[in-house]
Amino acid sequence: MKSRYAVTILVFIVAAAALGGIYLRLQQNSEEPAEDSESSTVDSARAEARNTAAATAFATGVAVPVEGAPVKRGTFVLWVNAEGQATALRRAPLHAQVAGPVIEVPVREGDMVPAGAVIARIDPAEYELARKEAQGALEQAEASYQDLTLGDDAIVDPDLLEARQAQARIRSGLAGAEARLEQAVYNVEKTLIRAPYAGRVANLVVDVGTRLSANDSVAAIVDLSSVDVDVQVLESEIATLDVGREATVNFTAFPGEEFRAAVVTVNPVVDPVTHVGRATVRLRNPGARILPGMHANVRIAGRLFEDRISVPKEAIVERSRREVVFVFEPDSEGSSTGRAKWRYVTTGLENEDAVEVVPSEDTDMLEEGEIVLVGGHTTLTHDALVRLSEPEEESGGAS
Repeated sequence: MKSRYAVTILVFIVAAAALGGIYLRLQQNSEEPAEDSESSTVDSARAEARNTAAATAFATGVAVPVEGAPVKRGTFVLWVNAEGQATALRRAPLHAQVAGPVIEVPVREGDMVPAGAVIARIDPAEYELARKEAQGALEQAEASYQDLTLGDDAIVDPDLLEARQAQARIRSGLAGAEARLEQAVYNVEKTLIRAPYAGRVANLVVDVGTRLSANDSVAAIVDLSSVDVDVQVLESEIATLDVGREATVNFTAFPGEEFRAAVVTVNPVVDPVTHVGRATVRLRNPGARILPGMHANVRIAGRLFEDRISVPKEAIVERSRREVVFVFEPDSEGSSTGRAKWRYVTTGLENEDAVEVVPSEDTDMLEEGEIVLVGGHTTLTHDALVRLSEPEEESGGAS
């Protein structure tokens, strides 16, 4: 009996020891993350200290490469943005004016042709015969007229002489013969279908052997020396546009390339349903690279504000929720090395490229010609040593 009691006590002791070991293991694991967290915080603080030290060491002796741009004074432009498609400056559809088979097509679609160039030639044989007949009929009428007016040179009364000659023209059929010859000559000339002005051949639909009737389509001549872009403009902006305003055009077909243009028309009517108006800008097209139908993004000068100070948008940075610019102060005149001096500024109007800087009692004002930093400056501190690494470039805004 005593043996069984001893065994039971021993089992309880072993179980208690096992449970105690498990508890201590769990307690140790629960304390490890706290140690890791504390270690992580320490490491972060150390890393920050190292970075600060490195930044301080860098700032004390090495000039940071930056880019600069001048402060501008001039007209500040609020641009109107719109989309449209290119259209040819002029487009002339060509049609047959006389009937007959085509015997020559000396051009191909897309060819550049001068004014007067032959696009297609209709067989003139039939019309040449008609011209010769008309010429013979006119000669007969002239002979009859001479017979009817023979001896009229003796008439002294000018009114009587004029009346007799008029009657002779009618009786001889001279007037009708002259008209028929003119028509015959005209028909011969119209067997040659010519370009009315210099341009490119488009929509050519005839070839040698094609039988044409009067008014049948032959081709079109498009003048691509300049192109127009019609754009739809919101009614709130159409009133700010005027003929002659500058514009820039970017075509999807030529990414990254900008074309200068000008407003040539502003439609005075606004669509009452869509509430948009229409304006047209025109641009030169050397080499006829821009083709009708190409999609375009257009920017037109809208509201203009005279005599404003502005800087590129990239010049504005934020410090403690305030707007700041860094002004470059060279070590000596003409030097590319100097100090970045920050100035708090108050901004006004803004467009896609530039920001206006306006006077304020608690901020600084900039002067025309000062150099503000526009690249490599976002992490600078006041009075940092910098070096202009790029030529000073002007930016949009005031002009």
